[in-house]
Amino acid sequence: METKMVLKDESLWNRIQEFSLDAPGADFPFSKKLAKEERWSIDFARKAIEEYKKFVYLCCILPNGASPSEIVDKVWHMHLIYTQNYWEEFCPHILKRPLHHHPSKGGTAERKKHQNWFEDTLTSYQKVFQQEAPEEMWQELSKKPKIRTCLRKMAFFSPILIVLLLFSCTEGGGFTGLLVTGVIFAIIFILGAIASIVGDSEVTDPNRKDKQNNDGGGSCGGASCSVGGGGCGGGCGGCGGCGGCGG
Repeated sequence: METKMVLKDESLWNRIQEFSLDAPGADFPFSKKLAKEERWSIDFARKAIEEYKKFVYLCCILPNGASPSEIVDKVWHMHLIYTQNYWEEFCPHILKRPLHHHPSKGGTAERKKHQNWFEDTLTSYQKVFQQEAPEEMWQELSKKPKIRTCLRKMAFFSPILIVLLLFSCTEGGGFTGLLVTGVIFAIIFILGAIASIVGDSEVTDPNRKDKQNNDGGGSCGGASCSVGGGGCGGGCGGCGGCGGCGG
């Protein structure tokens, strides 16, 4: 699908669009490996790759770079694993400059900084591509359901509540009290299950059938966020821009 956009570097955009992450003739190309690793459908993986290309373009044209969504960041991590493709083909010949992945340093201030950076990225996305960033690919961290926290707290305190209710009902000796306790227990159990489901389903392919158990936590997935070693710290920051290198 053709994207109506405000081009700042048409040559760069055309090179990025024409570049395929799938090696010609590969039996198990990049898109299929990405889909398998993240338990996505192949169609979702291909859409994520297209959004990754848009993100990379933003990194190169915005003065302060851009911050990826969790979905886009997973594509970036996978591309970084293909070291020869990324550092010997993509960066020098397509971007014509190095593009590094900067991890967050962690902490509240860094999280706030990342959130502001991410929101600026979404604003720039709309201006450059003349459309809103697809929500399935660019869910805002601030818009994730806050109800999950409340539900998990309820589930955590549910054993204490159940014991108190059982004691109260036993003292009363009435069948009604036991019935009420059973209903309350069922409600708390269901809420706890919903909280778990909500937590597992955030920022994933709607066609994904199950949840990977080796994500590694945070928004970074299971891969290293930075070139040259080091883990994710408190989450992934972004590209930090191309530093005006290349041309």
